[in-house]
Amino acid sequence: MSKPGRTRDPEQRIRDIGRAAAELIVEAGVDALTHRAVAARAGVAVGTTTRYFSTIDDLRRHALEYLAAEVEDDLEEIRRELVDAADPASYLASAAAEGFQDRSTVLAECSLAYAGLFEEDLRELSLSWFTGLTDILTPYFGRASSEVLTMCLDGAGIYTALTGSPPTSTRLEAVIRAISTIPDDNLTDIDLTDEDPTA
Repeated sequence: MSKPGRTRDPEQRIRDIGRAAAELIVEAGVDALTHRAVAARAGVAVGTTTRYFSTIDDLRRHALEYLAAEVEDDLEEIRRELVDAADPASYLASAAAEGFQDRSTVLAECSLAYAGLFEEDLRELSLSWFTGLTDILTPYFGRASSEVLTMCLDGAGIYTALTGSPPTSTRLEAVIRAISTIPDDNLTDIDLTDEDPTA
């Protein structure tokens, strides 16, 4: 994320505040978000942040919207590159492995997902990565397989955030290929509670 410059442009100030708030959430969690901390990071007066975002909830939502916009940019890049990919599974594995190497991106996506766990009004925003990636992958892998692939990649992202050890592209490709060979019918409406664990 780039550092802000001095500006009198209100829209630029709002973007700077959003970037600063997003960085704080990614680096230290939602509890680190205060008007004073965001103002210091954005290089503006505290009164500037409260002028545009009167409450911490307003500021937090703006920060999460900033993160969601970055997610949309990442998704659009995947969408464009998949069109020209000779092997969608190989491309997805390489792109995911490269993304997991960028810790700030991983933490941003995890922070965005976490926000929707306890606040329903943020749920749709938190699911933007999951729903967006699923939609992008569906023409290549089928709907049900794409949902499962996205679930696995989300889990890999959480594991990477917690351990700092991202999976290799070789491992990711093996998983992607395994899931993509399962017929969609076998992945749709599975109720694991009906299965006998002793069987």
